[in-house]
Amino acid sequence: MPKLALFPLPSTVVFPGMTVPLFVFEERYRKLVRYCQNQDQNQFIIALGKQEAFSDTEMPFHSLGTLMTILDLSENADGTFELLAHGQGKCLVEITQTEHIAEGDGSHRPLYYSERKIVPLERCDLNQERLVAWDALEVFTKYAKTFFAFEAQKKIDEAIPEDLIYQASFICANIRIPAEERQLLLEAVSLSQRFQLAQSFMEKHIEAYAPPKNL
Repeated sequence: MPKLALFPLPSTVVFPGMTVPLFVFEERYRKLVRYCQNQDQNQFIIALGKQEAFSDTEMPFHSLGTLMTILDLSENADGTFELLAHGQGKCLVEITQTEHIAEGDGSHRPLYYSERKIVPLERCDLNQERLVAWDALEVFTKYAKTFFAFEAQKKIDEAIPEDLIYQASFICANIRIPAEERQLLLEAVSLSQRFQLAQSFMEKHIEAYAPPKNL
């Protein structure tokens, strides 16, 4: 089973269908890029870093990340990289190897590797999923009217994908919640659960924002 290098991010969760730009400057992640090139696989894992303190025996990131495919890559004159990577799906993070890479400041920082273990998103009856998606999209429209600029609101209908998985990703990526809550959306067992959890977060946010009712 091929191993994949791990790119932890402190505050970003990537969902299927999302394309993210990355600027790679640390030597350990430059090696990640070169490893992807040498293995001719163009894939790695993005995982959210944990905010809480951790011991030497605990991973400093969550155990579910996102499998990423490099779409575009360019190397700068100073050896840094700029790349575009596309989210494919949930991936289990189980560290099988750690390298300690020397950085320019003399320190050594870890580059982790994990096996490629895709975690499928459970699906149910398509009509049921469409109903759940419709409810979430309805709340998302209300959410956008509450929190988004008017110009952004007008573009929502055009931007929402037709595919249900990507619809869920679009909602999850655009609601304004902490990264730890976004991680819960990524970890949802099923597509319906992801929609329902996103809807719950939006409803709570809207309710908290609403002015108090007159008594």
